[in-house]
Amino acid sequence: MNGSAAGADVCVCFPAAGGGGATLALLRDTAARRGMTVLALSNAESVADVDSGRWKDRAVQEVRQAVAHMSGRRVVLAGHSMGGLSAICLHAALGTRMSVPTGVLVINTPCPDPSGRIPTMSHLPDREIAQVLAHDGFPQELLDDEDMLSEIAHGLRRDAVVADRLAEVIGSADHLDQLHVLSGRDDRFIPPERCAAWRHRVAEEFHLTITPGGHALDATRTAAVERAFDGLLAATPQREVTA
Repeated sequence: MNGSAAGADVCVCFPAAGGGGATLALLRDTAARRGMTVLALSNAESVADVDSGRWKDRAVQEVRQAVAHMSGRRVVLAGHSMGGLSAICLHAALGTRMSVPTGVLVINTPCPDPSGRIPTMSHLPDREIAQVLAHDGFPQELLDDEDMLSEIAHGLRRDAVVADRLAEVIGSADHLDQLHVLSGRDDRFIPPERCAAWRHRVAEEFHLTITPGGHALDATRTAAVERAFDGLLAATPQREVTA
């Protein structure tokens, strides 16, 4: 966590399946440049972690502590792919437990269909996962190493099972008040139409930005991320903080 000014906004960032990556770094850097306190949280570790409420309780507590420590005026929840599902799930929990204005930005996060399903890697074999990763620029030499690919694919499938459960939870939840979505036009795994479908789950303001790029966005897409981020900040009021 970084940031030092009292009354700073708090940005809570969640990664895609597998954790980390250029998109998460881009989100964190964008928030930091705006003087926000950046809090990087993990996605739930298992379906049991979701269903028991343990993950949600931990996340709420960490956000509460960050907001209290910084006298935070508002909270931005931002996530990439699976991390976007985490951000949306946490948004509902914060709404019932905190009084700080909260907005959500998701990047290449699929909207669950009416049955609560999303495009998922949970049942993909190693080679199909390799094809998805190769299209997104993952180093080919790692994908050609069968042992390395097996390890990568196993981790992604494990996370994808949790993402599937988060999608089911969201699919049965009430509509969001507002949501900002950024979608990579060239993302074959989560195409823009799966991101645009969020408009059916948003009761008030829905903002969709489509930018060139694949599933992972790197520094070349900084301007698009900044525009989406600034649009969210403009739409999310600040809480007045007394001295």
